[in-house]
This record gives sequence, structure tokens and C-alpha cells, in this order.
Amino acid sequence: MTKLLACIDASAYATSVCDHAAWVATRLFASVEILHVIQRKDAVAARHDLSGAVGLGAKSTLLEELTRIGESEGRLAREQGKALLGAAEQRLREAGVEDVTVVHRHGGIVETVVEREAEADMVVIGKRGASADFARGHLGSKVERVVRSSTRPVLVASRAFRPIREVVLAYDGGESARKAVHFMAGSALFRDAKVHVVMAGAADESHEERLAGAVRALRTGGIETSSALVQSSAEDGIADAMRERDMLVMGAYGHSALRAMIVGSTTTAMMRTCQVPVLLFR
Repeated sequence: MTKLLACIDASAYATSVCDHAAWVATRLFASVEILHVIQRKDAVAARHDLSGAVGLGAKSTLLEELTRIGESEGRLAREQGKALLGAAEQRLREAGVEDVTVVHRHGGIVETVVEREAEADMVVIGKRGASADFARGHLGSKVERVVRSSTRPVLVASRAFRPIREVVLAYDGGESARKAVHFMAGSALFRDAKVHVVMAGAADESHEERLAGAVRALRTGGIETSSALVQSSAEDGIADAMRERDMLVMGAYGHSALRAMIVGSTTTAMMRTCQVPVLLFR
């Protein structure tokens, strides 16, 4: 049975994560595991206290105070997490998902997601977490780390769910893009959607053959498909194709990790700028 790992926190994206997970689960008859992680926090940093600048006696008093605060904050975080998980489970069940479990953990978000995804087929996560600011175009750092670390397809949820009727597949002929085509052609997830395949590159025989191969595979899977070979950059070509469409599907981080660190990547740029959900394949 297909299983989804839906990662939520106290951010505005929690509801959207649940709605996107419900959309996938009801089409694939999947179970959903809802994960909430209480992150480790440096209490001194959280209080902005410079304990090194005070005397030993004051340090001892400060540490006792911070211990009490830490215990109180820990209890509050646990109760908040239980409430979040309970509300998320209820929302999924009301959306028609029957098999729902909840997992509450302490630790690092990225490490916990990687651990739990071993039992899952797809990860669903919000574009930003509770600790991220909401400046336009900002991408949560932990979200990017999860995408880079995950070996499963990752669905990065947009701020709010909307019906998925038209989808753009950014195709470059690479291994991760071929995985995306194989998944889409063999899955019921996109059976009712229109898929537009976009490839950036010169209008030569090699590019045209690769693009045609992707289109054939999708049509064989019963998906209504159109295509375009664009001579602009990948980012510009995808952005143009995304107008009035509801989801982007693409391979994640096709270049080397070193190159991505130095000059960025199309994957990060698309996650940052797209106002629609992005489904990524490694």
C-alpha cells in the first residue's frame, strides 16, 4: 500500500500540507503518516542572554532560571504538537483519508524526515516552516535541506491548495526527469489532469527525440499531453509555461552538489518563485 509522510509544524502551511496529502492519498488509496518534530533549541540563545558577561553567582542563578524555562517551554511544545497532530488527523479524515497515523518526535527536522521516509513512498512538506520569515520569495532552509537529503519524491506544498487540473513537467532527459515521467505514466495521480511537457534547449534532433519520448510515455499512460521545446533558459521557459497552471513536476538538483552550492540551481529557484506546489524527483 502506498504511504505518504506529511510533515507539519505551527506554520501557515500546515493546513495546505494536509490538503495536498489528502489529494494524493485519495487518488492513490494511500495511508498518511503525519509527522511533527519538536526541534532542539538553545535556551540561552532563545533568551538572548550573555551569561559570559556576568559573575559566577549570577551564572548559577541564570542556569537555574533557564532550566525552569526550558521545562515549561518543553511541556508547551509537546501540548502544541499534540493539538497540531489532532487537528491534522481530523482534517485528513474529513477529506476521505481512512488510514491516518501520527508521529510526535524530538530532534532535528531533516534527520527525522530522512528516518521516517524509509517507510514512505512520498514526502509532503510546506514551502516554509514556522521559523522562516514570510518575505516574498523566501524558501525555508530546512525545506531545501529535506529535498536535498530525501530519496523519495517530495511534494512541496504551496500556501494554499487548489484543484490540480493542469500540470507542467519540466523535462531535461536526465535520470530524475525520467523517473518523473515513469511515475506520472504509471500512476492514477495525474490521470484526470492535462500535462504540458517543457524542455529547454536548441531545436535539434536530439532534444526533439527526447521530448517526443516523454510525450509518448505519458500518452501511453492515458494522460492528455502537450509539449514545447523552448530556446530560453530553463528557469524562464518553466516560468512562462507555469502561467495559469496548477502544479510543477521536475527532477531535483540535476547538477553536482558543488555546482549547486556555488551558483544555485533551477530546482531551488523554482521552489522559491513558484506559487504552486512542486513535485520533485531525485
